[in-house]
Amino acid sequence: MTHADTDHRPVTVLGAGALGTTLARTFLAGGNPVTVWNRTPGRVSALVDLGATPAASVAEAVAATDVVVASVATYDDLDAVLAPVALSGGLTGRTLVNLVSGTPEQARATATWAAGQGAAYLDGAAMSGTRLIGTPEALFLYGGPAEAFAATEATLATLGRAVHLGADPGLTGVYDTALLGVIMGALAGFYHAAALVGASGADVRDFAPVAARHLESFVAGLVADHGGQIA
Repeated sequence: MTHADTDHRPVTVLGAGALGTTLARTFLAGGNPVTVWNRTPGRVSALVDLGATPAASVAEAVAATDVVVASVATYDDLDAVLAPVALSGGLTGRTLVNLVSGTPEQARATATWAAGQGAAYLDGAAMSGTRLIGTPEALFLYGGPAEAFAATEATLATLGRAVHLGADPGLTGVYDTALLGVIMGALAGFYHAAALVGASGADVRDFAPVAARHLESFVAGLVADHGGQIA
């Protein structure tokens, strides 16, 4: 699905940290009505100025839409935030999209818990920081039932490229850690190359765009080829 294939479905965003605020801003810019909640209410004021609707409680925020995107600090925080809502049946019929980082075991446990509350669950990972969110270059990974992803894909595409990894919600955390390893390895290689170029007296700033183009045009192909060889 391309970024142009987005919809204007109402969305709730729980959490107004750096990521949550960027998510809410992006949904608003894409034409999605947004309800926002944060433990410290004052942190949503800038989003309200942009047109978001503030919720006085988590229950009110969840009740406002069928799609709830969570961007709180930890799985424990997510449990604490949603437990009172679940007791009153407030999650029934909703799709919970969790962008909290954690372990595969935490993701699977939360998926099982959400299913017990009558909610569809997608475990997500924002792989491009906050800078690229809202562009086709931003990568978001999701694990969970195919039906839940298909039902929300057009909404999630507002944020960037939405990739479904399969039914196992724990696979998102595995990919998240693995891709961070690729990033760190690539940067380590670049620093080594920069030291080599700098030692020759050349300007590393001139080398950097050449290296970036080489990574995109050649090295990316090597990754796909070597993936096949490894398998």
